[in-house]
Amino acid sequence: MKAELHKKKASWQASWIWGDIPPNTPNVYLEARKSFDLEKPASRARLFVSANQKYQVYLNGSFAGGGPSPADLQWKYYDEIDVTGLIRSGRNALAIVAYNFGTSDIVTGQMQGPGGLIAELEIEMGDGTLAVIATDTDWKVRRSPRWMAQVSRQHLWNGFREIYLAEKEDGWEEPDYDDASWAGASVVAAALDPDSPWPRLLPREIPPLERVLAKPAAIVRTDSNFGVSAGECRMLAEAAQASAGAGGSGWDSWTLDASAPGSLPGVVFDFGKETVGYPELEVHAPEGGVIQLSYGESLELQLYDTFILRPGMNRLKPFGRRAFRFLQVSCQATPVPLKVAHFAVESVHYPFDRSGYFRSSDERLNRIWEVGVYTTLVNSQDHLEDCPLREEALWVADAVVMGKVIYHAFGDERLLRKCLLQGARIQNPDGSIPGTGPERNSFLLPDFCAHWLFGVHAHWLYTKDRGFLGEIWPAVERLMAWFRDQEDSSGLFARADRPGWWCFIDWADYIDRRDRVTAVSCFYYKALGLAADLAAEMDLHDLARQWREHAARLRTAIRGQMRKPGDIVFADCIGPEGLSAQITAQTNFAAVWSGVMDPQEADRFLDEWYEAGKLPPLKGAFFYHVVLETLIGKGRTRRALDLIREYWGGMLDLIREYWGGMLDRGATTWWETFDPALPFSTVPSPYQGHTPTYLIDHIPVSFSHGWGASPSYILTQYVLGLDLRRLGDREVRIEFDPGDLSEAEGAVPTRYGLIEARWNRKEGGGLRYELTIPQCLTVKAEQGTELVVSTREGMIV
Repeated sequence: MKAELHKKKASWQASWIWGDIPPNTPNVYLEARKSFDLEKPASRARLFVSANQKYQVYLNGSFAGGGPSPADLQWKYYDEIDVTGLIRSGRNALAIVAYNFGTSDIVTGQMQGPGGLIAELEIEMGDGTLAVIATDTDWKVRRSPRWMAQVSRQHLWNGFREIYLAEKEDGWEEPDYDDASWAGASVVAAALDPDSPWPRLLPREIPPLERVLAKPAAIVRTDSNFGVSAGECRMLAEAAQASAGAGGSGWDSWTLDASAPGSLPGVVFDFGKETVGYPELEVHAPEGGVIQLSYGESLELQLYDTFILRPGMNRLKPFGRRAFRFLQVSCQATPVPLKVAHFAVESVHYPFDRSGYFRSSDERLNRIWEVGVYTTLVNSQDHLEDCPLREEALWVADAVVMGKVIYHAFGDERLLRKCLLQGARIQNPDGSIPGTGPERNSFLLPDFCAHWLFGVHAHWLYTKDRGFLGEIWPAVERLMAWFRDQEDSSGLFARADRPGWWCFIDWADYIDRRDRVTAVSCFYYKALGLAADLAAEMDLHDLARQWREHAARLRTAIRGQMRKPGDIVFADCIGPEGLSAQITAQTNFAAVWSGVMDPQEADRFLDEWYEAGKLPPLKGAFFYHVVLETLIGKGRTRRALDLIREYWGGMLDLIREYWGGMLDRGATTWWETFDPALPFSTVPSPYQGHTPTYLIDHIPVSFSHGWGASPSYILTQYVLGLDLRRLGDREVRIEFDPGDLSEAEGAVPTRYGLIEARWNRKEGGGLRYELTIPQCLTVKAEQGTELVVSTREGMIV
């Protein structure tokens, strides 16, 4: 299941280079090349390459790869690419286009730092000698003439639009190209120089992304707009036949004619679901013209890419990654019609093992599981992203929720491991963990600091990866010291609303988040207990005892000061005027989930407050993972299933669907927020709702948010019953509640092999559970379950 990863390169001859371009110049595409001769055949050639921020590399005119994985400047990743098949005797050329964003004007603080490129090509000759081609001042560079520099931004959460000038293509990637007029490269820094912007170089920690061609599923509309688009329907049908293996000539029948003045013909394609990747077209333009690509997760399309065509064949692909469901291809100013010979999208995502599945007697739940898994898949890139369209950032809490889905759907451990370590690597000097990454930034969410620790603990249980725990442990200790420094005299977490902080908890403007916020202290209490477990694993037993004693004192303080007088529920906070009057579901579910509320009190809260509809409704999908785990932990699985299928709107007579409601409105990935009380016709939009930024048109809306995927792991872990949280001990726990279902089955890939499970109700109401596991695993099951366990070596009853 695992692809081999490369070891760290021991030494570098290469230096970081760049062109003579003023610092902070925005939107720079730099082309760099080096020609060299080989007198003897090579037996192996490996390229080590990185850039700030992106690169595409060619060897002898052939594309060899792109990257690197996004990272903080202090912890820069490089790629190792096998280019043996591209190297040859005689004249060779290594050509790289590197991109630098070049501005600090981005909301989440990503893509920072100066431009830089480093590459080292190691060529092993047949006689055992080694030749090295490394970036230095002998390289030639120029600012690419192919991309217009002065273009507008997509938006303030991401980069620039692209205007590409195909007529400026001049074969610069080829060995016989004359680069005599190009300038020499400038050395920015030596490799691994501790004083450079990039003092470290780390090998890629995850496998390369999976890349497959995706083609449209349907056509939404064709716009003539005084021009002509002909053959797009036939082209779509032929493409579908080709995908099904039924032949078909493909794409040479689509014609676009914008020869009439002012005409703008185009077609809006529907890819059927969120697609993340790189559109690619082959367009024959006898006398040139313009192709434009507009994208949208809904039909509110935005123009991102413009290609100025050269006469003849044009092979078009944006440099930047795109995320969309709908894609419009338009053309203008074609003296004679264009022929589209190829149109598809190179979709990209993490290369998960996708042999896992979940099926039950409820088709609605099955579909909800599938959508959550797909939402996680498209948000699983070089790191776990909160959304692939808006900022592509590594938000801590989003990653931790998606990690639980990954464990119980894909069986992977490396992607979340990398994400948690990247959080540790950008830890603030005071010990707090930024709420997002992978680069250092100013987003400090106190509750997300705790969620990071929750993710570390869960990953440790799932893997028992001693190397991971040892590497991340110093960050855990510093984080717990930071938590301690935020306490008031009674031990409560204080001043959660200080300037520059964002006390999140959930997307809900009704939560009172002033000063001593109850949910944050509850999460702090939970973090102390989990940190104590990790300390014990590190053989730091005195520290573990201290943290457990500290946790007990904090629990007493929370229960003594933050509860509504005369009741079992907790107020949202203690503000400047004293205990808040606001009582919310989020605060009290946090108290139950963390263990601050006693079991009997939790039952009363659920019966007397939550089920009685006394609390404002939740509208953000994120916090529901706490709600669902709490309900199931209290033996209310049927209620949790109803919540997944439906939504309790806050009054006894108002029941509306939640995840099921999104399905009914056409969701193919889970939305960032959803308000079932809005009219059925609405979908996420700055003007319709289902967004925390309603009527704020400069913040893109997200239709694909991994933090809402919790039902997928809930269904596998608690309904199918495959609890893999302690897989690190080679242990599978079978603890499940069928709710109102009659049967369920599924599978989960793991590093030990595939685990398969099936249960069904027998006549008379009993349950039979069948489990097939790799021989090296053990099973723990609750009493009273008729369990049949099969291994490859036989059967144990």
